Amino acid sequence: MNAQYAQGAVNNGFPVRVTITGERDLNRLWGIPFIGHIVRWVLAIPHFVVLGILGFLMNFWIFLGWIPVLLNGRVPAIAVKLLTEYIQRGARVGGYVGFLMPGGYTQLEPGAAPPVSVEFAFDNLEINRLWGVPLFGWLVRLVIVLPQIVILSLAAVLVGFSLVILWIPILISGRYPNWAVSLYGNFLRYAVRVEAYVLLLPVPYPPFWFD
Repeated sequence: MNAQYAQGAVNNGFPVRVTITGERDLNRLWGIPFIGHIVRWVLAIPHFVVLGILGFLMNFWIFLGWIPVLLNGRVPAIAVKLLTEYIQRGARVGGYVGFLMPGGYTQLEPGAAPPVSVEFAFDNLEINRLWGVPLFGWLVRLVIVLPQIVILSLAAVLVGFSLVILWIPILISGRYPNWAVSLYGNFLRYAVRVEAYVLLLPVPYPPFWFD
Protein backbone atom coordinates (compact mmCIF):
# COMPACT_ATOMS: atom_id res chain seq x y z
CA MET A 1 0.00 0.00 0.00
CA ASN A 2 1.15 3.50 -0.78
CA ALA A 3 2.97 5.03 2.20
CA GLN A 4 0.76 8.12 2.13
CA TYR A 5 -2.16 6.13 3.46
CA ALA A 6 -2.75 5.40 7.10
CA GLN A 7 -3.36 1.79 8.10
CA GLY A 8 -7.00 0.95 7.41
CA ALA A 9 -9.31 -1.24 9.42
CA VAL A 10 -8.93 -5.01 9.27
CA ASN A 11 -10.95 -6.48 6.42
CA ASN A 12 -12.34 -9.30 8.56
CA GLY A 13 -12.56 -11.34 5.38
CA PHE A 14 -14.47 -8.76 3.33
CA PRO A 15 -12.78 -8.18 -0.05
CA VAL A 16 -13.18 -4.38 -0.08
CA ARG A 17 -10.78 -2.16 1.84
CA VAL A 18 -11.13 1.58 2.37
CA THR A 19 -8.29 3.64 3.86
CA ILE A 20 -8.03 7.36 4.49
CA THR A 21 -4.98 9.50 3.83
CA GLY A 22 -2.56 9.76 6.74
CA GLU A 23 -2.08 13.49 6.18
CA ARG A 24 -3.66 15.85 8.72
CA ASP A 25 -2.30 19.29 7.81
CA LEU A 26 -4.79 21.33 5.82
CA ASN A 27 -4.81 24.93 4.63
CA ARG A 28 -7.00 26.98 6.96
CA LEU A 29 -8.73 28.59 3.98
CA TRP A 30 -10.60 25.33 3.36
CA GLY A 31 -12.26 25.92 6.72
CA ILE A 32 -13.98 29.15 5.64
CA PRO A 33 -17.69 28.36 6.04
CA PHE A 34 -19.40 27.49 2.73
CA ILE A 35 -16.53 28.89 0.65
CA GLY A 36 -14.28 25.89 1.24
CA HIS A 37 -16.93 23.45 0.06
CA ILE A 38 -17.99 25.59 -2.90
CA VAL A 39 -14.43 25.96 -4.19
CA ARG A 40 -13.86 22.21 -3.93
CA TRP A 41 -17.12 21.54 -5.77
CA VAL A 42 -15.91 23.75 -8.61
CA LEU A 43 -12.44 22.17 -8.68
CA ALA A 44 -13.99 18.70 -8.82
CA ILE A 45 -16.08 19.41 -11.94
CA PRO A 46 -13.78 17.27 -14.14
CA HIS A 47 -14.35 14.37 -11.75
CA PHE A 48 -18.11 14.86 -11.91
CA VAL A 49 -17.88 14.71 -15.71
CA VAL A 50 -15.97 11.42 -15.53
CA LEU A 51 -18.42 10.06 -12.96
CA GLY A 52 -21.29 11.03 -15.25
CA ILE A 53 -19.71 9.11 -18.14
CA LEU A 54 -19.05 6.09 -15.93
CA GLY A 55 -22.61 6.30 -14.62
CA PHE A 56 -23.95 6.29 -18.18
CA LEU A 57 -21.90 3.20 -19.01
CA MET A 58 -23.03 1.58 -15.78
CA ASN A 59 -26.64 1.75 -17.01
CA PHE A 60 -25.72 -0.89 -19.58
CA TRP A 61 -24.57 -3.14 -16.76
CA ILE A 62 -27.76 -2.55 -14.79
CA PHE A 63 -29.93 -3.50 -17.79
CA LEU A 64 -27.75 -6.18 -19.39
CA GLY A 65 -25.50 -7.46 -16.61
CA TRP A 66 -27.90 -10.28 -15.76
CA ILE A 67 -27.02 -12.03 -19.04
CA PRO A 68 -23.38 -13.06 -18.29
CA VAL A 69 -24.27 -13.70 -14.65
CA LEU A 70 -27.14 -16.01 -15.58
CA LEU A 71 -25.27 -17.77 -18.40
CA ASN A 72 -21.76 -18.04 -16.96
CA GLY A 73 -22.15 -17.55 -13.21
CA ARG A 74 -19.47 -14.86 -13.16
CA VAL A 75 -19.08 -11.11 -13.48
CA PRO A 76 -17.19 -10.14 -16.68
CA ALA A 77 -13.79 -8.58 -16.04
CA ILE A 78 -14.69 -5.49 -18.07
CA ALA A 79 -17.74 -4.92 -15.85
CA VAL A 80 -15.61 -5.34 -12.72
CA LYS A 81 -13.18 -2.72 -14.01
CA LEU A 82 -16.01 -0.28 -14.73
CA LEU A 83 -17.82 -0.81 -11.43
CA THR A 84 -14.73 -0.68 -9.24
CA GLU A 85 -13.49 2.49 -10.94
CA TYR A 86 -16.91 4.10 -10.41
CA ILE A 87 -16.87 3.18 -6.71
CA GLN A 88 -13.24 4.23 -6.21
CA ARG A 89 -13.69 7.59 -7.88
CA GLY A 90 -16.97 8.26 -6.10
CA ALA A 91 -15.36 7.66 -2.70
CA ARG A 92 -12.36 9.87 -3.53
CA VAL A 93 -14.54 12.73 -4.73
CA GLY A 94 -16.83 12.33 -1.72
CA GLY A 95 -13.88 12.59 0.65
CA TYR A 96 -12.38 15.57 -1.17
CA VAL A 97 -15.54 17.58 -1.82
CA GLY A 98 -18.03 16.52 0.82
CA PHE A 99 -15.72 15.96 3.78
CA LEU A 100 -12.87 18.41 2.99
CA MET A 101 -10.27 15.70 3.57
CA PRO A 102 -6.57 16.59 3.26
CA GLY A 103 -4.17 14.96 0.84
CA GLY A 104 -4.27 17.37 -2.06
CA TYR A 105 -6.37 17.41 -5.19
CA THR A 106 -7.52 13.91 -6.07
CA GLN A 107 -6.08 12.77 -9.38
CA LEU A 108 -8.12 12.18 -12.52
CA GLU A 109 -6.29 8.98 -13.40
CA PRO A 110 -7.90 5.64 -12.43
CA GLY A 111 -6.82 3.79 -9.30
CA ALA A 112 -6.15 4.53 -5.66
CA ALA A 113 -5.33 8.14 -4.80
CA PRO A 114 -5.75 10.69 -2.00
CA PRO A 115 -7.70 11.34 0.03
CA VAL A 116 -9.56 7.98 0.00
CA SER A 117 -8.17 4.68 -1.27
CA VAL A 118 -10.58 1.87 -2.16
CA GLU A 119 -9.00 -1.51 -2.88
CA PHE A 120 -10.69 -4.71 -4.04
CA ALA A 121 -9.35 -8.22 -3.50
CA PHE A 122 -11.71 -10.65 -5.21
CA ASP A 123 -10.76 -14.33 -4.92
CA ASN A 124 -12.54 -14.87 -8.25
CA LEU A 125 -15.31 -13.33 -10.31
CA GLU A 126 -17.83 -16.11 -9.78
CA ILE A 127 -21.33 -15.28 -8.55
CA ASN A 128 -24.48 -17.37 -8.07
CA ARG A 129 -26.41 -17.57 -11.34
CA LEU A 130 -29.67 -16.87 -9.52
CA TRP A 131 -28.60 -13.24 -9.12
CA GLY A 132 -28.85 -13.03 -12.90
CA VAL A 133 -32.55 -13.86 -13.04
CA PRO A 134 -34.00 -10.78 -14.82
CA LEU A 135 -35.39 -8.17 -12.39
CA PHE A 136 -35.80 -10.77 -9.64
CA GLY A 137 -32.07 -10.92 -8.84
CA TRP A 138 -31.74 -7.14 -8.52
CA LEU A 139 -34.99 -6.86 -6.57
CA VAL A 140 -33.96 -9.51 -4.04
CA ARG A 141 -30.57 -7.86 -3.50
CA LEU A 142 -32.20 -4.51 -2.89
CA VAL A 143 -34.68 -6.01 -0.43
CA ILE A 144 -32.15 -7.91 1.65
CA VAL A 145 -29.84 -4.89 1.78
CA LEU A 146 -32.60 -2.61 3.15
CA PRO A 147 -31.33 -2.94 6.76
CA GLN A 148 -27.96 -1.65 5.55
CA ILE A 149 -29.62 1.25 3.74
CA VAL A 150 -31.52 2.17 6.92
CA ILE A 151 -28.28 2.16 8.93
CA LEU A 152 -26.57 4.27 6.28
CA SER A 153 -29.46 6.74 6.28
CA LEU A 154 -29.24 7.17 10.05
CA ALA A 155 -25.47 7.55 9.84
CA ALA A 156 -25.91 10.15 7.09
CA VAL A 157 -27.94 12.29 9.49
CA LEU A 158 -25.07 12.27 12.00
CA VAL A 159 -22.59 13.02 9.22
CA GLY A 160 -24.73 15.91 8.02
CA PHE A 161 -24.85 17.50 11.47
CA SER A 162 -21.09 17.07 11.91
CA LEU A 163 -20.38 19.04 8.72
CA VAL A 164 -21.85 22.11 10.43
CA ILE A 165 -18.87 22.20 12.83
CA LEU A 166 -16.14 20.59 10.69
CA TRP A 167 -14.86 23.96 9.52
CA ILE A 168 -14.07 25.09 13.09
CA PRO A 169 -10.99 22.91 13.84
CA ILE A 170 -9.75 23.36 10.25
CA LEU A 171 -9.97 27.14 10.41
CA ILE A 172 -8.49 27.39 13.91
CA SER A 173 -5.70 24.81 13.86
CA GLY A 174 -5.03 24.11 10.18
CA ARG A 175 -5.37 20.39 10.86
CA TYR A 176 -7.99 17.84 9.99
CA PRO A 177 -9.52 16.48 13.21
CA ASN A 178 -9.14 12.80 14.10
CA TRP A 179 -12.83 12.46 14.92
CA ALA A 180 -13.63 13.47 11.33
CA VAL A 181 -11.25 10.85 9.94
CA SER A 182 -12.93 8.17 12.03
CA LEU A 183 -16.51 9.29 11.35
CA TYR A 184 -16.23 9.93 7.61
CA GLY A 185 -13.84 7.06 6.97
CA ASN A 186 -16.20 4.57 8.60
CA PHE A 187 -19.19 6.04 6.79
CA LEU A 188 -17.47 5.76 3.41
CA ARG A 189 -16.28 2.24 4.21
CA TYR A 190 -19.79 1.10 5.03
CA ALA A 191 -21.29 2.82 1.98
CA VAL A 192 -18.69 1.35 -0.40
CA ARG A 193 -19.31 -2.19 0.82
CA VAL A 194 -23.06 -1.83 0.38
CA GLU A 195 -22.64 -0.25 -3.05
CA ALA A 196 -20.35 -3.06 -4.20
CA TYR A 197 -22.93 -5.63 -3.14
CA VAL A 198 -25.86 -3.86 -4.80
CA LEU A 199 -23.95 -3.52 -8.09
CA LEU A 200 -23.54 -7.33 -8.26
CA LEU A 201 -19.81 -7.37 -7.69
CA PRO A 202 -18.58 -10.76 -6.41
CA VAL A 203 -18.64 -9.84 -2.71
CA PRO A 204 -20.45 -11.40 0.25
CA TYR A 205 -23.28 -9.70 2.10
CA PRO A 206 -21.80 -6.56 3.70
CA PRO A 207 -21.15 -6.74 7.45
CA PHE A 208 -23.00 -4.66 10.03
CA TRP A 209 -19.92 -2.90 11.34
CA PHE A 210 -18.38 0.44 10.42
CA ASP A 211 -14.73 -0.10 11.31
